[in-house]
Amino acid sequence: MNILSILLKYLEPRRQAFEASADDPLKAQEQTLLKYLWRNKDTEFGRKYNFDAIRSIDDYRRAVPINSYETIRAYVDKIAGGAQNILTKDKVEFFGVTSGTTNKPKLIPTTNYSEKIKDSLLNLWSYYITRDHPGVLDGKILAIVSPEIEGSTEAGIPFGAESGYSYRTLPKPITGLYSLPYQVFEIENYESRHYAILRISIEQNISTIATLNPNTIVLLMRKIEKWQQLIIDDIATGKLSGEFEIKPDIRAILERSFKPNPGRADELEKILKTTGRLLPKHFWLNIKLIECWQGGMMKLYIKELEDYFGPIPKRDIGCVSTEARTSIPIKDDTASGVLAIRTNFYEFIPREGAAKPDRRTLLCTELREGEEYFIIVTTAGGLYRYNIDDIIKITGFFKRTPLIEFVQKGLGATSLAGEKLYESHVNEAITSVMEKEKVRLEFFCAVAKPMEGPRYAFLAEFSPPAPADKDIVRILGSIEEELRRQNREYDYVRQAQLLGSPVMKILRLGSFENYRIRRITEGAKEGQFKAPELTADCDFENNFAIEKIVHLPDGKI
Repeated sequence: MNILSILLKYLEPRRQAFEASADDPLKAQEQTLLKYLWRNKDTEFGRKYNFDAIRSIDDYRRAVPINSYETIRAYVDKIAGGAQNILTKDKVEFFGVTSGTTNKPKLIPTTNYSEKIKDSLLNLWSYYITRDHPGVLDGKILAIVSPEIEGSTEAGIPFGAESGYSYRTLPKPITGLYSLPYQVFEIENYESRHYAILRISIEQNISTIATLNPNTIVLLMRKIEKWQQLIIDDIATGKLSGEFEIKPDIRAILERSFKPNPGRADELEKILKTTGRLLPKHFWLNIKLIECWQGGMMKLYIKELEDYFGPIPKRDIGCVSTEARTSIPIKDDTASGVLAIRTNFYEFIPREGAAKPDRRTLLCTELREGEEYFIIVTTAGGLYRYNIDDIIKITGFFKRTPLIEFVQKGLGATSLAGEKLYESHVNEAITSVMEKEKVRLEFFCAVAKPMEGPRYAFLAEFSPPAPADKDIVRILGSIEEELRRQNREYDYVRQAQLLGSPVMKILRLGSFENYRIRRITEGAKEGQFKAPELTADCDFENNFAIEKIVHLPDGKI
């Protein structure tokens, strides 16, 4: 019996249980909720909100308020300081890190129990993949993650990227399925890390690629051309080029597994001579599937994948955040997935009614196809009625359970490459820089530009006298530095070259006032009119007269 047969046989009962529960999602949801509440009834949070007295979903909604990170930050700070039994009875082993609406990062607790729950969902997702694509395990899995450890709290609890944590803690029998040792992701220099990923993986028989952001794959594929001869030479000699900055201990671990492979080098050399370029559709002949996000702005990068891989099935990884994994995609070439009703408890707020003070939450059985909602989660990791600020769309139903697709971060956020940039980040950066530079703005807006890099374009109308060009370059650089300081994920995608350098588009004096007047004429209330400081509308700049475009010195991705 091969590994595929073993995997399918092992996971078949879970598949049956999941699909049976999809016929009665409300029952599964109430069972999941009460299980987590009972488990954590004696925690500090559980005692405060009388978890032991909650017997139904309605009891829960009456007893516990909707939370944001700021309302639970004090609890998390206690855990980070070493306190136990605060949000969960289980010991917190790790904090996933993500950006918040302030410049303080959010620490999301992970316990062995919550990781087990997430793993169960991941296994179910894997079941549908291996069932639909039997050849997916014929070769190696090229998975690309972020490094796990970024630091530790005062109590010594590590924090960092949850994807890295999951990768590093894979069971030993499973690690053999993956092409890259975890140490590759600990290479600090991004050019060096990218080279190491390509040098190691191109030598191997890759049958599937898995990473959250398809732009990561596109970026790597773009870089093959400039390194293709060096990669071939390294594979032939069994080495890792000394041109790249890699710590000696990591280099030693990687090189330990290398052997001269002139046969594979000859294959690649022939491809290069025949086609003039190394493309994965020529050197990874057994690749069966790409696993990555396909929703929101990711659709733009999905199209570019075909230039490198040809027509190949793509399976979405699902609605995944540091806080929660909320869907299970079970079909190819769609961002939709089945709501993970046995993993978390969910409530929903209609997008259009999110700002209403009397808003009420809906349950998964009250949702309508085609409508968009904010999603509120209760998780095994100790998040209760937690607003993760994600907007999802209902695309249909699997039996009686909704199919959901990620649309975007909340109304005041954009994410081109995973950076989760909020209006508050932009506002704070601009305020800080303008104060330091002693200049004034009539208007400023950061515009997400998925087709220009991707990158952000900063629309700016300076109050007279406008700064000189050299001063504008400095101001642009200062805004960039401030955004990177405030938002660790923005800093990460810039370092990783997933997001290009921002540009500043200088507006003609009076442009904003003309826009404001036009909007009021069209019906906007003058006293309530507020132009966005951040927008995902890439055509928003067409409302203004642009005089010139200013670039940072590095200028390109």
